[in-house]
Amino acid sequence: MKAVRYVGKKGCAAEEYSAAIASGYCVVDTLPRTPNVTVRFDIDDKPLGVNIGPHARDFLDLAVAVYIADECEERAKAKDFWSRSFDFLFPVREPKSWTPATGLLQKALHTLSGDHFDFTWLERTAIAAMGSHRRTLPHGYDTVCLFSGGIDSLLGAYQLLKAGKKVFLVGHQADGTTASAQTELARALGQMFPKHVRLVQTRVARSHGSIQRFSLPAKLEDTHRPRSFLFLGLAITIANAAKINEVVIPENGLIAINPPLQKSRLGTLSTRTTHPLYLSQLLEFVREAGIYQGTIKNPFMYQSKTDMLLGVDSALHPLLVRSVSCAHAGEVRWEGKAGHRHCGRCVPCIYRRAAMIRAGLDGQEKYVDDVFVKLSGMTKYRQSDFRALVAFAQRVVAASPAKRDAMVLSHGAFSPDLGGLLGPFPTHDFSPWSDMLLRWSEDFMAIVDTLSTSATRAIIGVRQHERR
Repeated sequence: MKAVRYVGKKGCAAEEYSAAIASGYCVVDTLPRTPNVTVRFDIDDKPLGVNIGPHARDFLDLAVAVYIADECEERAKAKDFWSRSFDFLFPVREPKSWTPATGLLQKALHTLSGDHFDFTWLERTAIAAMGSHRRTLPHGYDTVCLFSGGIDSLLGAYQLLKAGKKVFLVGHQADGTTASAQTELARALGQMFPKHVRLVQTRVARSHGSIQRFSLPAKLEDTHRPRSFLFLGLAITIANAAKINEVVIPENGLIAINPPLQKSRLGTLSTRTTHPLYLSQLLEFVREAGIYQGTIKNPFMYQSKTDMLLGVDSALHPLLVRSVSCAHAGEVRWEGKAGHRHCGRCVPCIYRRAAMIRAGLDGQEKYVDDVFVKLSGMTKYRQSDFRALVAFAQRVVAASPAKRDAMVLSHGAFSPDLGGLLGPFPTHDFSPWSDMLLRWSEDFMAIVDTLSTSATRAIIGVRQHERR
C-alpha cells in the first residue's frame, strides 16, 4: 500500500507530494475542518489542547498514519497471507532528523507487525494545530502511565501514586466498555490520591463527517498489530507536551514476552505489544530521531498477573473487580449477556481468572463462558485458547531450565540486559522470565486440576492429580 500524509495544499512543495495526492495514494488527513481521521484529547472528560512542537507533531501523525494504513490493507492478500508492504510518503519539518533513524523505525515496526515499511521524508512548512481548547495540561506531573482500564494498568498507576508521584494516565478510547472502565477507575484513583492523578483519554478513529477532503479506503483488516505504536505515540506526545521524562507501560511479563502457545502462533501471529525487543527498538528510534529522550519502563516485566495480585492492597479489591481485561470487551455486550464485561475464553480473560482466583476475588466476576466448568458446551473455536494455554503450561512444567529459557526467547530473541533498560531491575540471564513461566504454569495447572469438571478434563486430556 502507498500512503501519504496530508499537510495542506501548500504544506509541501515537493512534486512527489502533489503527485501522490493526485494519483490515488491512501491520504491520511488529520488537519482541522474536514479531516478523514479524528485525533482528539480529553482531560477528565473535557476537550484538551495539547501544545507540542513540530517534531513531536510529526511523530504523532506518523503513529496515526501507520495505525490507519494498517486497517486498509488486508493480510489475506499478502503473498504469505500475513506480511504486507507499506510505502509512506511523509512530509516532516526536519527530514534530516528522520533520515538517519529510518532503519531503526523499520526494524521496530517489522518486529511489532511482521510488515515491511518504507519511508520517504519530505520537507513541510507549518501546519494548522489539531484544535484549540482552553484546557491545557497542568504542570508539575512526574510520569505518564498508559492506562487501558485493565488490571495491569490499574496496578501500575497505583504503584506510581503510592510512591508519591503525580501521574497522567493516558488511555485510548477503543470501545465504550474499556473507555468507561478507564473513566471509572481513574475517578476512584483520584479520590484515593487527590490532586495527584489526571486522566487523558485519546481518540483516534476514522472521521464520521459527511464532508472530507479525501476518502479513506475501506477498513479491511482487524488484527491491529501496529496499534502499540499508536498507544506509545500518544503517551510520548503527552510526555513531550508536559516535559515528562518517564513513560510507564504496565503489562504483566507473561503477556509481554507472550510465548507462542502453539506453532501456529509464532512470530507476529501473536502480539508483541510490549515485548522487550520491540520496546527497546522503539526507544532507540525515538532517541536517535530526537523525538523523546526519556525512559520507557514496564515495572511488571518479571511478573505474571497472578504474581501481581498476590498480597495486593485490599483497598484495590473493588477496583480490580471493576477493571476490564477482555480482548473482546467491545463485543461481549452484543452476546446478550446482561452485566457481563468479559468473554471468559480469550487468553487475557483466562490469565485474569487465574489471578483473581488466587486473590480470592473470582466469585465477584461475571464471564460469558466458564472454561473450567462449561467447556464441553462450547464450540471448538471458543475452546481453543483455553486448550492452548493448558498444553503450554504442561510443556513449561515438563521443560528443563534451558528449554524454559528458550521459551522466553521463542517470540523474539533479546538480550537479558534489556531487563535493566526497560524493567524494574537489571539481570544478566533469563531466570527472572523463566522462573515466572514456571510459577505461573504450576499454579495454573493446580487451578485446572481443582476447578475443572471431568468433562473439561476429558477434552483437554488432563487427568486429576496428574501434575507434578
